[in-house]
Amino acid sequence: MTLRSIRHATRVFLIPFLMLAGLNPSEAQDESPGHLRTQEIPLTKGWNAVYLEVEPADAAPAVVFAGLPVDKVATLFKNPGNQQFVTDPEVNLSKAQGWGVWYAPDLPEAFLKSLDAIDGNRAYLIHAKDNCRWRATGRVTGALASWQPDAFNFTGFPVSATAPPTFAQFFAGSTALKNQSIYRLVNGRWKQVLQPSAEAMRSGEAFWIYCKGPSDYQGPLRVEAAGQALGLGMGPADLTLRNEAPHPLTPTLQHVPGDATPLPLSILVKTFGDPAAPVKSVPANFPAAAWQQPLPAFEVGSGMAIPFECRSGELLRPLQGSLLKITTDLGTETWVPVTGRRDALGN
Repeated sequence: MTLRSIRHATRVFLIPFLMLAGLNPSEAQDESPGHLRTQEIPLTKGWNAVYLEVEPADAAPAVVFAGLPVDKVATLFKNPGNQQFVTDPEVNLSKAQGWGVWYAPDLPEAFLKSLDAIDGNRAYLIHAKDNCRWRATGRVTGALASWQPDAFNFTGFPVSATAPPTFAQFFAGSTALKNQSIYRLVNGRWKQVLQPSAEAMRSGEAFWIYCKGPSDYQGPLRVEAAGQALGLGMGPADLTLRNEAPHPLTPTLQHVPGDATPLPLSILVKTFGDPAAPVKSVPANFPAAAWQQPLPAFEVGSGMAIPFECRSGELLRPLQGSLLKITTDLGTETWVPVTGRRDALGN
């Protein structure tokens, strides 16, 4: 098995089968336009611990880092046994078990490379020869984190760039992860986070955290859809939000147009009292543009299923896409790709 074939070993999709409303499996592979976003990641000279949230269209490292002063990249495919992580990135990662490493072609050790793809929803060690800013453009895939039990996991999560949660706040809802050891990269060395309640997470940052036992934790707000993308075709589909934090959370929905014409979305609201239809669903229409919708606070353990529908008659092409960004007052972020389909223009 090659590293390329196991590249998604640390991520799983929301549901292993694709039963999107009105979409067949070939259309549910998140290939519609509108699912691109750009993640901006500052790189400092030396080693950086980076969490990449998007899936590059061309995953070849030489393409992904073209024009940047990046000469070494490493990712952990599996932490072997209960071994401690590599404490110093300067060691020879090509000899460390479980790591894939890419070296720039001009380096003498380039022939030792064992990493041939830069994939999204994955943590990386990136060595830069100078300070730079990486503008990583790629698809939002809707992948979830998976955890290796009883081991350190090299991971990261999307959080607010301006008001992120602390480590303690983010992992408070998980019995397997709260109060466990966390290490972040500081000046090229891994340093333990001694006060998780005082240290904030950072957007685009990867870190080590110990997972005690099994876990499927995805963060304080769990966001679920029936597949990689919220698929809207011949009928509605639910986006389910659930509070897994030990305190109330207030989410906000944002519609973010991606790289194509945005979707005309509606949320179905149930109405009562019409004698001809005692209970019926009425669409609350949102514009085919950027919009924001605050939601009521979710108490501990509570949630909401939001039935979305695409106004397919307004689509300009047979298949279109957009992005939903779900934020919380805690500073978490979740991105969900949305796909809308109409069978034939003019119908």
